[in-house]
Amino acid sequence: MPEGFSLSHCTSCNRPILPGTKAVRFNCPNCHQVLIWRDELCRKFSRRYKCVNCGFEGP
Repeated sequence: MPEGFSLSHCTSCNRPILPGTKAVRFNCPNCHQVLIWRDELCRKFSRRYKCVNCGFEGP
């Protein structure tokens, strides 16, 4: 991996989001301050995520 390169991680399960995988990213629906990442499996199984800024939880 190139120096200075870091992978994003799924907010629900903390697995790395690899390039080319089916994942989504969006700002927290409540505070709009934090970027939430969800991998394909967490979305499929509606696993919960929590915003580290405001504590908002969603499926």
